[in-house]
Amino acid sequence: MSQEPEATQAAVRAQLLRHYTETLAALPTELALVRSHPDLPKAVFHGYTAPHDYDPIHDYDWLWEKFSIGYWLLGTTPESCERYFDLVLGFWSDRGWLTGTTGTSRPRSGGAKIPGGYGLGVTQSMNGYLSIVGSTPPFPVDSAAGDPLPDRIDHPSRSDGSDGSVGEGQPAQP
Repeated sequence: MSQEPEATQAAVRAQLLRHYTETLAALPTELALVRSHPDLPKAVFHGYTAPHDYDPIHDYDWLWEKFSIGYWLLGTTPESCERYFDLVLGFWSDRGWLTGTTGTSRPRSGGAKIPGGYGLGVTQSMNGYLSIVGSTPPFPVDSAAGDPLPDRIDHPSRSDGSDGSVGEGQPAQP
Protein backbone atom coordinates (compact mmCIF):
# COMPACT_ATOMS: atom_id res chain seq x y z
CA MET A 1 0.00 0.00 0.00
CA SER A 2 1.45 3.34 -0.98
CA GLN A 3 0.04 5.59 1.72
CA GLU A 4 -1.05 5.24 5.30
CA PRO A 5 -4.81 5.36 5.90
CA GLU A 6 -5.94 8.51 7.65
CA ALA A 7 -9.27 7.41 9.14
CA THR A 8 -9.93 5.33 12.22
CA GLN A 9 -12.09 2.23 12.18
CA ALA A 10 -14.80 4.14 14.06
CA ALA A 11 -14.88 6.88 11.42
CA VAL A 12 -15.05 4.56 8.41
CA ARG A 13 -17.70 2.34 10.01
CA ALA A 14 -19.84 5.42 10.74
CA GLN A 15 -19.46 6.56 7.11
CA LEU A 16 -20.39 3.09 5.84
CA LEU A 17 -23.57 3.26 7.93
CA ARG A 18 -24.35 6.64 6.31
CA HIS A 19 -23.93 5.06 2.85
CA TYR A 20 -26.40 2.32 3.81
CA THR A 21 -28.89 4.83 5.23
CA GLU A 22 -28.64 7.12 2.20
CA THR A 23 -29.20 4.16 -0.13
CA LEU A 24 -32.24 3.09 1.87
CA ALA A 25 -33.59 6.66 1.84
CA ALA A 26 -33.70 6.52 -1.99
CA LEU A 27 -36.02 3.49 -1.83
CA PRO A 28 -39.69 3.12 -0.84
CA THR A 29 -40.37 3.67 2.87
CA GLU A 30 -41.65 0.13 3.51
CA LEU A 31 -38.16 -1.30 3.03
CA ALA A 32 -35.53 -1.89 5.72
CA LEU A 33 -32.08 -3.41 5.91
CA VAL A 34 -31.66 -6.39 8.26
CA ARG A 35 -28.79 -8.70 9.04
CA SER A 36 -31.15 -11.60 9.73
CA HIS A 37 -34.05 -12.11 7.29
CA PRO A 38 -37.15 -13.79 8.79
CA ASP A 39 -37.52 -16.01 5.70
CA LEU A 40 -33.84 -17.00 5.74
CA PRO A 41 -33.02 -17.88 9.37
CA LYS A 42 -29.72 -19.57 8.52
CA ALA A 43 -28.47 -16.78 6.26
CA VAL A 44 -27.35 -14.18 8.79
CA PHE A 45 -24.84 -11.48 7.87
CA HIS A 46 -22.04 -10.75 10.31
CA GLY A 47 -19.70 -7.80 10.27
CA TYR A 48 -16.04 -8.63 10.23
CA THR A 49 -12.68 -6.95 10.23
CA ALA A 50 -10.02 -8.47 8.01
CA PRO A 51 -6.32 -7.78 7.42
CA HIS A 52 -5.65 -5.58 4.42
CA ASP A 53 -1.93 -4.95 4.06
CA TYR A 54 1.22 -6.00 5.83
CA ASP A 55 4.79 -4.84 6.43
CA PRO A 56 7.18 -7.31 4.74
CA ILE A 57 10.21 -5.73 6.41
CA HIS A 58 9.02 -6.33 9.98
CA ASP A 59 7.92 -10.00 10.05
CA TYR A 60 4.86 -9.36 7.91
CA ASP A 61 2.99 -7.57 10.68
CA TRP A 62 -0.44 -6.41 9.53
CA LEU A 63 -0.56 -2.64 9.18
CA TRP A 64 -4.13 -2.02 8.05
CA GLU A 65 -7.52 -3.66 8.16
CA LYS A 66 -10.87 -3.28 6.42
CA PHE A 67 -14.40 -3.78 7.74
CA SER A 68 -17.26 -5.41 5.81
CA ILE A 69 -20.90 -6.10 6.65
CA GLY A 70 -23.98 -7.16 4.72
CA TYR A 71 -27.72 -6.66 5.03
CA TRP A 72 -30.84 -8.17 3.48
CA LEU A 73 -33.21 -5.70 1.83
CA LEU A 74 -36.38 -6.59 3.74
CA GLY A 75 -39.70 -5.93 2.02
CA THR A 76 -38.86 -7.10 -1.48
CA THR A 77 -40.62 -9.96 -3.22
CA PRO A 78 -39.55 -12.21 -6.10
CA GLU A 79 -41.80 -10.06 -8.29
CA SER A 80 -40.29 -6.75 -7.14
CA CYS A 81 -36.63 -7.71 -6.76
CA GLU A 82 -35.70 -6.67 -10.33
CA ARG A 83 -37.18 -3.21 -9.76
CA TYR A 84 -35.41 -2.70 -6.43
CA PHE A 85 -32.13 -4.04 -7.81
CA ASP A 86 -32.33 -1.41 -10.56
CA LEU A 87 -33.35 1.34 -8.10
CA VAL A 88 -30.34 0.64 -5.88
CA LEU A 89 -27.88 0.65 -8.78
CA GLY A 90 -29.56 3.71 -10.28
CA PHE A 91 -29.20 5.63 -7.02
CA TRP A 92 -25.51 4.75 -6.80
CA SER A 93 -24.96 5.74 -10.43
CA ASP A 94 -26.87 9.02 -9.96
CA ARG A 95 -24.45 9.89 -7.15
CA GLY A 96 -21.64 9.70 -9.67
CA TRP A 97 -20.23 6.46 -8.30
CA LEU A 98 -18.68 4.00 -10.73
CA THR A 99 -21.13 1.10 -11.04
CA GLY A 100 -21.22 -2.19 -12.87
CA THR A 101 -23.33 -5.35 -13.09
CA THR A 102 -22.91 -9.00 -13.90
CA GLY A 103 -25.59 -11.07 -15.53
CA THR A 104 -28.79 -10.11 -17.26
CA SER A 105 -31.10 -12.55 -15.49
CA ARG A 106 -31.50 -13.79 -11.94
CA PRO A 107 -29.19 -14.04 -10.08
CA ARG A 108 -27.68 -10.64 -10.86
CA SER A 109 -25.09 -8.70 -8.95
CA GLY A 110 -23.84 -5.16 -9.16
CA GLY A 111 -21.60 -2.84 -7.30
CA ALA A 112 -20.38 0.67 -6.77
CA LYS A 113 -16.93 2.05 -6.10
CA ILE A 114 -17.33 5.04 -3.83
CA PRO A 115 -14.81 7.86 -3.46
CA GLY A 116 -12.69 7.40 -0.39
CA GLY A 117 -12.27 3.66 -0.89
CA TYR A 118 -15.73 2.43 0.11
CA GLY A 119 -17.52 -0.26 -1.85
CA LEU A 120 -21.15 -1.40 -1.98
CA GLY A 121 -22.58 -4.40 -3.77
CA VAL A 122 -26.13 -5.57 -4.39
CA THR A 123 -26.88 -9.23 -5.08
CA GLN A 124 -30.09 -10.86 -6.22
CA SER A 125 -30.63 -14.46 -5.23
CA MET A 126 -32.25 -17.12 -7.41
CA ASN A 127 -35.40 -16.96 -5.29
CA GLY A 128 -35.77 -13.17 -5.34
CA TYR A 129 -34.10 -11.93 -2.18
CA LEU A 130 -31.79 -8.90 -2.34
CA SER A 131 -28.76 -8.22 -0.21
CA ILE A 132 -26.40 -5.27 0.04
CA VAL A 133 -22.83 -5.71 1.26
CA GLY A 134 -20.47 -2.85 2.04
CA SER A 135 -16.80 -2.47 2.82
CA THR A 136 -14.64 0.33 4.17
CA PRO A 137 -11.31 1.72 3.09
CA PRO A 138 -8.36 0.54 5.17
CA PHE A 139 -7.72 1.84 8.66
CA PRO A 140 -4.82 1.28 11.08
CA VAL A 141 -4.75 -2.04 12.92
CA ASP A 142 -5.98 -1.74 16.50
CA SER A 143 -7.83 1.55 15.96
CA ALA A 144 -11.00 1.85 18.05
CA ALA A 145 -14.05 0.24 16.40
CA GLY A 146 -16.55 2.77 17.70
CA ASP A 147 -20.25 1.97 17.79
CA PRO A 148 -21.27 -1.39 16.34
CA LEU A 149 -23.41 -1.30 13.23
CA PRO A 150 -27.07 -2.12 13.91
CA ASP A 151 -28.87 -5.37 13.20
CA ARG A 152 -31.62 -3.38 11.48
CA ILE A 153 -31.64 -0.08 9.61
CA ASP A 154 -35.11 1.34 9.11
CA HIS A 155 -35.99 3.75 6.33
CA PRO A 156 -35.01 7.26 7.53
CA SER A 157 -38.47 8.70 6.85
CA ARG A 158 -40.39 6.14 8.90
CA SER A 159 -42.79 7.86 11.25
CA ASP A 160 -42.48 5.33 14.09
CA GLY A 161 -40.09 7.50 16.06
CA SER A 162 -37.08 5.50 15.01
CA ASP A 163 -33.89 7.46 14.49
CA GLY A 164 -33.40 5.64 11.20
CA SER A 165 -30.40 3.65 12.31
CA VAL A 166 -31.59 0.91 14.65
CA GLY A 167 -34.99 -0.74 14.46
CA GLU A 168 -37.00 -0.86 17.65
CA GLY A 169 -36.29 -3.93 19.72
CA GLN A 170 -33.18 -4.73 17.69
CA PRO A 171 -29.94 -4.73 19.65
CA ALA A 172 -26.85 -3.43 17.96
CA GLN A 173 -24.19 -6.09 17.41
CA PRO A 174 -20.55 -5.83 16.35
